[in-house]
Amino acid sequence: MSSKRITAAMLAGGFLLPLLFAIPAGALTDQEALEKKVRGITDQLRCPTCQGISVNDSEAAFSRQIRDKVKRMVREGQSEDQIKAYFESRYGEWILRAPKKEGLGLVLWVLPGLLMLLAGGWIVYTVRRNARVNGKDAASEAEQPLSKAELERIKRDVRLFEEEL
Repeated sequence: MSSKRITAAMLAGGFLLPLLFAIPAGALTDQEALEKKVRGITDQLRCPTCQGISVNDSEAAFSRQIRDKVKRMVREGQSEDQIKAYFESRYGEWILRAPKKEGLGLVLWVLPGLLMLLAGGWIVYTVRRNARVNGKDAASEAEQPLSKAELERIKRDVRLFEEEL
């Protein structure tokens, strides 16, 4: 083989070799999967220092420690529920950003929907009642006979209209 062919083969191989070892676009590496799971869990925990944001969003030193602890627990193979139970046992249910769907927490989940249903029912009742009251007023006005003055005015307006045509 000539040196030009060897050089061309080496260049082609050099460009194509990385494609053989490339990670598919949709696949996550183990490290990326670990980080995604840690973010998912720490997003459900409240920052003890900031109190208004998640551990995932906080830059407080305490939140960084919690993120590191969660990462270690995930590496050890603990489940999301086990990790949340660990932090709940240390800090109380307060550490969870969303209340549990049991006991008082269930009331907190159901109450907004129930209040919306009650408000919607009250609005429908009020609208129907007002329509019924306004409908009776209009009907009672329509039932009254016209006075002689009103009849004369209507006849005069009709005559004027016919004369203009």
